[in-house]
Amino acid sequence: MSLLSLNLQAFLAVFEASTVSAAAVRLGIGQTGVTQRIKALEKELDVSLFLRSRKGMTLTTEGESLLKYCLRARELEGETLSSLKGTGEQSDIELTIAGPTSCLSGRVVPQTQFCFKKWPKLGLHFRVDDRENRLDLIKRGRADIVILHPHQVPAELDSKVIKPDEYSLVGHPDWRGRSMRDILENERLFAFHSDDQTSLNYLKTFELLSHLKRPRLFANENRALCQLFVEGVGFGILSREIAEPFLRDGALIKLNQGRTMKDPLALAWFPRAEMPAYFKDLVRAIK
Repeated sequence: MSLLSLNLQAFLAVFEASTVSAAAVRLGIGQTGVTQRIKALEKELDVSLFLRSRKGMTLTTEGESLLKYCLRARELEGETLSSLKGTGEQSDIELTIAGPTSCLSGRVVPQTQFCFKKWPKLGLHFRVDDRENRLDLIKRGRADIVILHPHQVPAELDSKVIKPDEYSLVGHPDWRGRSMRDILENERLFAFHSDDQTSLNYLKTFELLSHLKRPRLFANENRALCQLFVEGVGFGILSREIAEPFLRDGALIKLNQGRTMKDPLALAWFPRAEMPAYFKDLVRAIK
């Protein structure tokens, strides 16, 4: 059972499936029925909800606003139905947390593990996103909680500042004693991808960028990066949580006299008139 109207259910199905035909299959009705429900909803609200193209259906600005309402309503639906039935049990609810690899894998995943036991009906999706489009994800309903830089958080979102990511420049133990200029001029610098500015920002912070002579190379996965560093193929930036076991075991060393760069972060979500207890737990847990 859904407390959303049939038209709103059709709206959500089209958004999630991207096409009318796929939405029709999901709802178990014909494509004409889906189209009619969307048109009726648009007429009722006097707005266009989708941009239609050969590639599928994408939300308009008005559609994004309606999506926020539908997602919040669906999130509270299980609690309401349980309360009405007197079962005291919550229906299945799914939430998505999106953030950069360093913070998500190093902190958020372990910090939120208790929620799986405390809230057995809660399903958490962890979406790694290092290309800084997480604000777009939450605006389009692809994520419920996102990790941004504090200056990226718009006024329409609730937020809290969390511990900054702390980055170190690391390399092979055999490089101990070498000057940073020598390393930057002769060794390979690895980063996640071409849009990843973290390593360049680190070098700028410590006025080292002018000594970098070789082009950056890329490996967009932490295990691959660590292996490259451990084997002495190259060097680069790692967050404190990711680097710690390798530093402790002596497989890697900190370069640049162990200097670290802090990258400020904030947790952000759309405001809720009444925040569910499981959501409060998640917000409190992520630090």
